[in-house]
Amino acid sequence: MKGIIKSELSIDELHAVSGGVAANIAGAVAGGIGGFYGSIIGGGNSASGWDIAAGTVTGMAAGFFNPVRGFSSAAVSIGGGLAGGGITSVTNNIKRRLSD
Repeated sequence: MKGIIKSELSIDELHAVSGGVAANIAGAVAGGIGGFYGSIIGGGNSASGWDIAAGTVTGMAAGFFNPVRGFSSAAVSIGGGLAGGGITSVTNNIKRRLSD
């Protein structure tokens, strides 16, 4: 640890790094919206409440790791959530049909 100088951030530095979590939260919300609709689209008439909830959570997780910095990144978060939610719903449907 020699040579490392620790100091507090200046006001300008604090402003530069603050709000970083807000972009991740916005990504999670956008991904959750996409996951919600993706699970409904992927599940069709047989989408249960659990499928929709799982798709929404999957989309939120995917969106959280894709922070929103503008319109295009919001669209990517929604699209990723849509795909994740659809995949989750289809996977649940396959598991249900195999167990019947």
